[in-house]
Amino acid sequence: MYGSYWKAFVIQVWIGLLVLSAPYAQGNRQDDGLQTRHEGIPTPLTDRPGDAERGWRIVLDRERGDCVVCHALPLPEHYFHGTVGLPLDNVGNRYTAAELRLRLLDPKAMNPHSIMPAYHTVAGLHSVLEAYRGKPILTAQEIEDVVAYLLTLRNEASQTPKAGRTPRRPQHETSPYSVAGRRSGYTYLSEEHRQLQDDAFGNPGMLWIERGRELWGRTQGDDQQACTSCHGDAATSMRGVRVHYPQFDPRTEKLINLEQQINRCRTEQLQVEAYPYESEALLALSAFVSSQSRGMLLSVDVEGPVAPFFEAGKAFFMRRRGQLDMACSHCHDEYAGQRLRGEVVSQGQTNGFPVYRLSWQTLGSTHRMFAWCNTAIRAQPLAYGADDYVNLELYMAWRGRGLPVEAPSVRR
Repeated sequence: MYGSYWKAFVIQVWIGLLVLSAPYAQGNRQDDGLQTRHEGIPTPLTDRPGDAERGWRIVLDRERGDCVVCHALPLPEHYFHGTVGLPLDNVGNRYTAAELRLRLLDPKAMNPHSIMPAYHTVAGLHSVLEAYRGKPILTAQEIEDVVAYLLTLRNEASQTPKAGRTPRRPQHETSPYSVAGRRSGYTYLSEEHRQLQDDAFGNPGMLWIERGRELWGRTQGDDQQACTSCHGDAATSMRGVRVHYPQFDPRTEKLINLEQQINRCRTEQLQVEAYPYESEALLALSAFVSSQSRGMLLSVDVEGPVAPFFEAGKAFFMRRRGQLDMACSHCHDEYAGQRLRGEVVSQGQTNGFPVYRLSWQTLGSTHRMFAWCNTAIRAQPLAYGADDYVNLELYMAWRGRGLPVEAPSVRR
């Protein structure tokens, strides 16, 4: 009994300090009169009452509330509601204003493992994108407006879009793309997109394969050497190469990925300049080399000298970052198969890279995807080829061990 009392007391004091230190907009109430309890914040954050109409607009605003990305709301005129969070159709009956206020201000005060971002607290965030650094997602008044709107959502379950969990495809249907619970992004595609990837003529990534084939045989440099000068027929010499990258490089005593190895060959063997990361030529050669291992299973080494880099990549995957304070693991481990708005969350496996992503309308590497995800949670992206991204690439390759190489794959 005393342990429970002490825990409640500590939480109460901690929340009080959290709220009193939060950055409030001009004209908001300061620490005078603001009271907190461990079950919520009963005192409004501003003198101005919340406006439900303004709150409704904030909830739908993609730059501010964007609640429908994770939650289904009783707004049938809006399509593609998320399923990561609980439906909000009857939230006004389930929670008080005090509870809603706290959950918006900082949901981790109630549940440290919550993936819901703190909409007003900025303390403790890591690697926030510069444009959002030190800024709350919502002002105190906007918090009050959203609370006012959520309290109007009562007994409206019949109007909430029925968007349950995305059904899993039968195991026999996705084999060999599903191994011991590890699922390739292929298994989350629609039938039309799976057919597009499987069609060697229709798969748009094949354009890069043909470009890579041409570059493989092109003579360059003062000595007019080509990739074929050392490696001959790629179908033989490059078979199985893709499945083992990234790998430890004794010369630099750190990891090297396939793109970096291609550029090393260019500078040291062909005596020409390295291709810029994410350039069309580097993507083409990477896709061409990777395609020689198509169907082979990922099998990277994570022991011995590689182990510290593997652990660093794992730590990166698990660490919260950005203004939304999320980790890679939140989406791709905990909520794979759920929807963020209309997009099904996959496990984020990398066996298909380089991928032709329909939303990009071009081919992209794993590092472009890492940077894209960082930006999506308002975290500062790293430069392509950064050591931290190569470490993460190794961890992701291990995470997808046993899945077949699909390059070039098609993803949404």
